[in-house]
Amino acid sequence: MTPEPHAPPGHPASARIAAEQVNFPRPLKGSASQHLVVTMLADYWRGSTAWLPSRMIVSLAGSLGLSPSAASTALSRLAGRDVLEQSNAGRTSRYRFTPEAKARLDIGVGQISGFGSEERRWDGMWTVVAFTVPESSREMRELLRSRLKSLGFAPLYGAVWVSAWDTADELEDSCRHLGVDNYAIFRTPETELRGRPLIEAWDLAEVRRQYLPFIDTYGPTARSLDPQQLSGEEAFRLRTEVIDAWRAFPWEDPGLPPELLPREFPLFQARRIFVALYNSLEETAATYVEETAVRLAPEVAGEIHAFRVRA
Repeated sequence: MTPEPHAPPGHPASARIAAEQVNFPRPLKGSASQHLVVTMLADYWRGSTAWLPSRMIVSLAGSLGLSPSAASTALSRLAGRDVLEQSNAGRTSRYRFTPEAKARLDIGVGQISGFGSEERRWDGMWTVVAFTVPESSREMRELLRSRLKSLGFAPLYGAVWVSAWDTADELEDSCRHLGVDNYAIFRTPETELRGRPLIEAWDLAEVRRQYLPFIDTYGPTARSLDPQQLSGEEAFRLRTEVIDAWRAFPWEDPGLPPELLPREFPLFQARRIFVALYNSLEETAATYVEETAVRLAPEVAGEIHAFRVRA
């Protein structure tokens, strides 16, 4: 789960590259067990080094609708992906995020918290990359395309990708790491472009449509919600569902500057709904998680630090 879309400038290259190695489950539209467990754990224990007993994780996952077997399988598979590391204490399995996963989560948290904010202003400059990857290196090409998309790029043409933000340093680091050496990265002002507008690299109608189900689902709740009327379990479940749905958007939306988007673009309405719901449920949900820890894993009570999004 950066104040800037997609890639946080200034993040150390070594940490970023190490983070790219972690095989996180990709955010999805609609919950999957591994995805949901990562969301839940990152929400309350991203910065903790404590070992979390599986019985507590499974219990909390049950509040999100996951069966014990589904939650246990998700934990095992996340450990296999190097997202979690596992340790046994007697007959108890325990888990925590690997250091590399925590580095990746630090990036992701910035993406989620800053995504859709209208505060950042555009300088009128575009980043353009042209590259060639041999047909024999198809896997390298796909990795590069995935990285480009994660940085907010889109293909104007097959091997010419564009971004409205200055992510040249992050992209150059990734090219070197992936072994791509036949590329050119440059910055160009909007005023010097001729021909096809670079904004046409994105299908804005498709980007717009992805927010409508989120607005329809959570908008009425945000308008009428009284967090005091919810039980701790209900607040925990709703808060996790909301951020789980929201964190998929940076994968599909390039985070274009507000100056380039039509007025009343639904991203901004969706963000207001997300922030209102997520932050208002923080106290009630965190209390429920802490009570669960006291009951099932008192050794980690007090390790909970619920995340809060900047309004």
